[in-house]
Amino acid sequence: MWYQEFLSKYKSGISHEFLFYFNVRDVVDNYRLIDRYLHDEFIKQRNFGIVAFYDISRGLTFLDPGMEKEFHKITSNEAENLLHSLPSRIFPYIDMALKGTKMALFIDHTEKIIPSSDISSMSLEERMALIWISEWSVNSKISTVGSTVFMLADNLADVSREVLKSSYRVEPILVELPNEAARKEYIEYLLKDNTVKSEIKPDEFAKLSSGLSKKAIKDIKLKAEAENVPVSFEFIKEKKHSVLKKEYGDVLEFIYPEISFENIGGMDKAKNYLMKNIVQPIIKGDLRRVPMGILLCGPSGTGKTLLVNALAKSSGFNCVKIDMSRILGQYVGESEKNFKKCLLGAQSQQPVIVFVDEIDTAFRRGESGDSGVSRNIFSEFLQFTSNTHNRGKVIFIAATNRPDLLDSALKRAGRFDKKIPILLPEKEERAEIYKIMLNKYKFETDIVDFMPFAEASENYTGAEIETVVRKAYEIANEDDVEGTIITAEILQQAITRCRPSTQQVEFMTELAVKECDDMDLLPERYKNLLENREDV
Repeated sequence: MWYQEFLSKYKSGISHEFLFYFNVRDVVDNYRLIDRYLHDEFIKQRNFGIVAFYDISRGLTFLDPGMEKEFHKITSNEAENLLHSLPSRIFPYIDMALKGTKMALFIDHTEKIIPSSDISSMSLEERMALIWISEWSVNSKISTVGSTVFMLADNLADVSREVLKSSYRVEPILVELPNEAARKEYIEYLLKDNTVKSEIKPDEFAKLSSGLSKKAIKDIKLKAEAENVPVSFEFIKEKKHSVLKKEYGDVLEFIYPEISFENIGGMDKAKNYLMKNIVQPIIKGDLRRVPMGILLCGPSGTGKTLLVNALAKSSGFNCVKIDMSRILGQYVGESEKNFKKCLLGAQSQQPVIVFVDEIDTAFRRGESGDSGVSRNIFSEFLQFTSNTHNRGKVIFIAATNRPDLLDSALKRAGRFDKKIPILLPEKEERAEIYKIMLNKYKFETDIVDFMPFAEASENYTGAEIETVVRKAYEIANEDDVEGTIITAEILQQAITRCRPSTQQVEFMTELAVKECDDMDLLPERYKNLLENREDV
């Protein structure tokens, strides 16, 4: 818990100035906000002479009138008319109070006072505030008196990076979203008044509400009460999507798949691996089997994205997609800030599948002319994907048809340490795909045995078989006759007219086989290539 981390750092003397960020607007337990919680659990027991609060909109306020009088006494009444002033005018007097008595100072919306822009583009007001805040963290007199500064920010990336430099002693403290146990306890607290009916149990509600703050959970309960409807699976899903899209929709794409493993043909080895080494261990709580990340390699159109969608549906885990077009911004520091928010948003929904398509183009070590943006984002991504704390909680899955272009740092053990080849479907798999595609589009057919068509479409990808099936429907309806069905003759015509169009399939297949690190994941006909991959 964030409070234990703060207390440990405070007691060890690491710092007397802390920056709490992320879920700082939420209730800590069932009713107390973070400032009230810190007051009750920390400040109240340590005899602070002054407890004050500052933000730009309200200025400087105090916990009670006696503390305000003490502040004016220390500052010789010189700040009486400056309490609602900007930092440049009031901070010098706050500095006097921090050094003159044991004072607890809360600074809210820190990102509005010292924003993350370069110092050169900061206003004079922002630069002066940055100097005061930075110097407070290393002032020995403040430390000796016992004063403590608590800063609050919604997003760490929005706060000036200068204040977090090693030359200062401002300690960042991540205030995470409530875990499943905390959500369940809060849900039971909310539902005990029986003002709203619930069709699901508190533990199910807790699982469904992953990624939500307690405030958002309370909003779901209040909306159900206002609309006079019971809390149900669909109701929570709808409200949750609305909340998450509002919070992270600018940097993350949320995936709500409609297909499961039963709806995709072939890829049996991959599906079996994912169920046995991701879904089942996570459900059972044995995270030791779960790889840090999975890299899906293979030609275009073989179903890599489809497999990820089906995994999300079959597991019931949350699923998001990192889209770099949403991350990259036009202003200095904006891209890095967006990426930090993206990762934090993904992490908040654990267990969550994080999908990165075409990772070879999405993440690169650096390009000339982008002011180090690519390098900064790449470094942040490396650090996040190698964090073992995320094992089994944040499941990174990336797809590529050119693994040879991927930076070796991404492919090392401890990041994307399991490489699964997604190759052209075998004959039996192609027959299964024909059945699934006809059923998917609800096309009528009198075909029973699809093996002849599977044999006739060798080297077709799953996407190309789908194209064939749609072409067959087009042919069947050329004469605009109602009730037409796809016959064997029509399907054969479609195969003849739709030739495989995927470029460099053989080359991409060889790359995927060469990248594979597990013989059990390869079809038999490719195993000899893996055994001799130094010659591939």
